Amino acid sequence: MAGKMDKTTIIASAVVGSLGLLSAILGFSAEVTKITATDVLVGARGECLYPQNPAAELGVCAAVFLLLVQITVSAVGGCCGCCMSGRSIPSETKRIIGVVCAVMSWLDSGIAWFLFGVGAVVNIEGKRATMPDCYVVKRGIFAGAAVLALAATAFGITSYVMLRTQADEAPAKKPPLAGVAMGQPQFLPPQASHV
Repeated sequence: MAGKMDKTTIIASAVVGSLGLLSAILGFSAEVTKITATDVLVGARGECLYPQNPAAELGVCAAVFLLLVQITVSAVGGCCGCCMSGRSIPSETKRIIGVVCAVMSWLDSGIAWFLFGVGAVVNIEGKRATMPDCYVVKRGIFAGAAVLALAATAFGITSYVMLRTQADEAPAKKPPLAGVAMGQPQFLPPQASHV
């Protein structure tokens, strides 16, 4: 990558980076606004009353934007480099790094989706369990998911850039195989039949 990227790479990286950053910002916002133990009210029958707050919606939106990151990277990157028709294949080292980064991106995203989901479910408004089982999200669940969203985005962009090669990086033509004859096939003339 001798210091230059084409417009498509720059635009795709900017879009993916923006979506990933938005996912992380929403995750950190959910962390700040999540329900704490002091927010949970106890009803007359001992039921836990969870107040309305934006953490559940922020967590769901963060997960959706992270899903958009993964879909975009996979679509423009050609499924880890497997579907790159019409493009030159990157060097073996770049291909390995690109595939490893793609796998890491999906793993980080999966863990982040789980954390965003758990945090969102626990922060939904309404009545749930009874005392003393009033559960709240532990500190750092949404923040951890946000950090994983940033890591998944970085791995996704790295994968995309590594698997996308420039025209000037295309591998040199291989020399023709030695000993292979080129030309018109030669057939023996038909022999007259002796009956």
